[in-house]
Amino acid sequence: MPKAPKANIPGRQKPIHPQSRKAAQLARQANHEQRVHRAHGDQATKLEVLGNKLLWFKENVDLQKKVYSKLELCLLVEEYLHRFDEEMEQIELIKNSLKTRQGGQHMSRETAIKTTLERDRREYEEMGIEVPDILNGKRLKYFR
Repeated sequence: MPKAPKANIPGRQKPIHPQSRKAAQLARQANHEQRVHRAHGDQATKLEVLGNKLLWFKENVDLQKKVYSKLELCLLVEEYLHRFDEEMEQIELIKNSLKTRQGGQHMSRETAIKTTLERDRREYEEMGIEVPDILNGKRLKYFR
């Protein structure tokens, strides 16, 4: 007598041996997805930082000027590097007035600001900071 075919139970899979080729394939696929996801996150963060920088310059460019000189651009970049000074002063006032454990409630924001300023300062001094081309009148008009 012939044997009856095995019943297929939906949703049940055979376990995969950890040393098998299939396990290696699944691990490669999972690692690839993680790398792609991380790369997309890094790219999004870079674009967000660049967008914030361009927005700051757009808000702080003088509407009356037709063209900026190199000196004026350097002064504008220095102003950009000091954009968090007021907020840092407020955090220092809060820290000094409380003198308790509550003074650390703004610590994460302070750390984020210091990290950002340090990165911007290093970029400015070492390789040059990326700013919109406002030395050219045509591009300045387009930027506005």
